[in-house]
Amino acid sequence: MKLQEAIAAVIPELVEEWNTVKLPKFEDLYEQSFAELFKDRQTQEKTKIVAPCLDVVFARLIKKYIPNFEINETVGQDYKWNDEGYECKMTFGVGTGWTGNGYTKTSKHILLRFILTENGEITEMFAALVDLDECRSRWTDPTTKSNFSTLAFVKEDADVLDVIVGGMKINKVYIKPIMCAVT
Repeated sequence: MKLQEAIAAVIPELVEEWNTVKLPKFEDLYEQSFAELFKDRQTQEKTKIVAPCLDVVFARLIKKYIPNFEINETVGQDYKWNDEGYECKMTFGVGTGWTGNGYTKTSKHILLRFILTENGEITEMFAALVDLDECRSRWTDPTTKSNFSTLAFVKEDADVLDVIVGGMKINKVYIKPIMCAVT
């Protein structure tokens, strides 16, 4: 099975499992509702806490389809498949880009974006694969004010951005991920 096919199958399963099983357990663990926990907090706070939970579920579900897909968390990569490293970037924010920690990463990326309601339910999803070696776009360098870097895709990268769930809108400069509603 190709990785694209596995991701296409897994993302709806991941969302269903988060919304029906993991979110209630998450609230039990934190002893408060999702809405209470993240009241007045920024998107990156949600990403920092929720993304690792979804990452574990994502990896487990992918292995059902691709048994030799493995977690290989080192600097610059999260997974390994067929001796290729993959970095997984996940965000819950709106916009055109993803945020990273500023470290050099492998060129192959799995890009995930989810929209969460105030109560923590995922209502929209996006997934894509990209090899940055084939792109004009690059991670920005961290600054003296922040160790974070960002990645947004310019319109010239439309042919190499492999959108699996959702779509893309090519704007004047950047490509905007188009979310797919959870049904």
